[in-house]
Amino acid sequence: MIWDGSATVTDAGMRKLPLGQGTAEQVVMKYPSQGGYAPGDTWELYVGPDKRVEQMVYRRGGSAKPGLVIATWEDHKQAGPLLVSTDHRGTADGKPLRVSLADVSVKVTGSDAWIKAQ
Repeated sequence: MIWDGSATVTDAGMRKLPLGQGTAEQVVMKYPSQGGYAPGDTWELYVGPDKRVEQMVYRRGGSAKPGLVIATWEDHKQAGPLLVSTDHRGTADGKPLRVSLADVSVKVTGSDAWIKAQ
């Protein structure tokens, strides 16, 4: 997800999580249907009290698949100054989805060393 300035960002307030129980602050980023980075795409991020994304809903603006992705953001690891969610589970167009990131490292500007996420 990249914000190129063309998207409209809205704080929709507290909403029920799309997966499981509970609520979180919903932040919606919608791209215009013409031009921009991702024409017509909508990202709904569900942000918990710790300010981490807990879940997301992605709705594609075009006809490419998947058109709807609903996923958790779990198993956070610290990689230098970044906190990275390395496990995402949910559905893509109603079918089971799991995206896992392994062996994540970052290289901070000005350094030659890689920092492994832990």
